[in-house]
Amino acid sequence: MRCFKPPIFVFVLVLSVVYGLETVKRTPNFYVDWENDRFVKDGRGWQYVAGGFHYFRTVPEHWERTISAAKSAGLNAIQSYIAWDNHEPQRGVHNFSGRMDIVRFIKEVHRQDMALILRVGPYICAEKSFGGLPAWLLAIPDMEVRTTNPAFMAAVKGWLEVLLKEIRPLLYNNGGPIIMLQIENEYGVFGCDDEYLSQMYDLFYSELGDEVVYFTTDGPGGLHLWFLQQHQGAYYDRLSGGQRQGTVYRAVLQ
Repeated sequence: MRCFKPPIFVFVLVLSVVYGLETVKRTPNFYVDWENDRFVKDGRGWQYVAGGFHYFRTVPEHWERTISAAKSAGLNAIQSYIAWDNHEPQRGVHNFSGRMDIVRFIKEVHRQDMALILRVGPYICAEKSFGGLPAWLLAIPDMEVRTTNPAFMAAVKGWLEVLLKEIRPLLYNNGGPIIMLQIENEYGVFGCDDEYLSQMYDLFYSELGDEVVYFTTDGPGGLHLWFLQQHQGAYYDRLSGGQRQGTVYRAVLQ
């Protein structure tokens, strides 16, 4: 009895379809689904449960064990500050080795299949002296930190240009574990300068664009000058760069 031999093109077609599906499956993607008030990770709604672990507070030999313990406890994400003062102890002199080897830390988070939220600052508080800002800033004439002061913004720009180039290949949408970046930290406790936050956002966006989700955060005490006002109608979504219809809550100065 003769065996049926399907044409070669059938195998080629099957392989092409399978390969195409694998390509789609392996394309990482993380974003905010504004319409449904949720995060979407690789095409599915997703919620993170994160634990704080600051890489610069311990030696790299402890990173694997600590991240593993967090994962064993049921967490699926790690959040960490980035300490500018440790990474740039002198202006223009950068340290990315030993405890400050942030790329190694990020890769360890990725190796253990955890998501990563980086709280970049530049001011981070984190119970650090000067909130993690480098002390050499104070030697610069007419310096005013956490403002649109040109000297401060120039120093921040120089730091971010170095840092963001280090972490860009490790963003989630680029195949790494970093899903979000926090800009500043609890700024509402310190001031209400919208222009400062806007300029800070522009520095991040100029380097990374829409490749990652940006956010900022405040504790309840940081809202003492503000109240939430509900607006209905069209509003500008800067992350997507377009108009949206719906309800948005804005912080409004009392």
